[in-house]
Amino acid sequence: MRQTFAPGLFAGKSVAVTGGGSGIGLFTARRFAELGANVSICGRRAEVLERAARDIETAGRAAGHATRVVHRAADTKKPETLAEWRDTTLAELRGVDVLLCNAGANFLAPAASISPNGFATVVGTVLNGTWNTLHCWFPHLSERGEAVVVLNAGTNGFTASPLMAHSGAGKAGMLNLTQTLAVEWAPCGIRVNAIAPGPVDTEGANARLWADPEARKRVTKHVPLGRMGTSEDCANGMLFLCSPAASFMTGATLVVDGGNCLKALPELL
Repeated sequence: MRQTFAPGLFAGKSVAVTGGGSGIGLFTARRFAELGANVSICGRRAEVLERAARDIETAGRAAGHATRVVHRAADTKKPETLAEWRDTTLAELRGVDVLLCNAGANFLAPAASISPNGFATVVGTVLNGTWNTLHCWFPHLSERGEAVVVLNAGTNGFTASPLMAHSGAGKAGMLNLTQTLAVEWAPCGIRVNAIAPGPVDTEGANARLWADPEARKRVTKHVPLGRMGTSEDCANGMLFLCSPAASFMTGATLVVDGGNCLKALPELL
């Protein structure tokens, strides 16, 4: 997979990633660094970001690039912290070409047992946090021109989202926002797309959503390609959407789910 994208594909570019300290965000940031980009990450935990920044820089330099990495604690639900991250990033990197809205939150619960605060927390991170990030970065991206935005949404934004009503509502909003901003921001030279992962094997998701091995088996059973997704699967989708190969794509959602959102074969077959 690491030979799929040309070495140095993103040389001279800078990428900003929310939720870049772990999981899909970290893996994707590392891949951008390996392909020549400078990277800025934010997240809520400073100590996690410090380790991630070292990891990203090491990956980039191992690939032969003089990678620069910026990190700053920020909560996407708090616009003032995003502004501080943006300003620090621009002071260090002088500009950003790619914005990845990756920060998320989720937990399993029947809709009737989700408290108003629990619902607001997840939607606040997934949808409001994405909007806060986009709103914060738009002035710079519109001046930059030829910028790319990718939202990390989910297939549960297309369908019913049992046991994850808050997440499904937030992801559905992200998918609509992708289409709306693609139209409004196209005259500014900004492409806006999304990926929609299905079940993904990450440390956070494993702990919150399918810690039980039996639950994991049940989830995997409904993926036609026979396995859960990986951070690399998701990163590859983001890399493609940010590459010149996708230069005529905007408002699109790239489904990365092994066919999970399609109807599974009947059990008797």
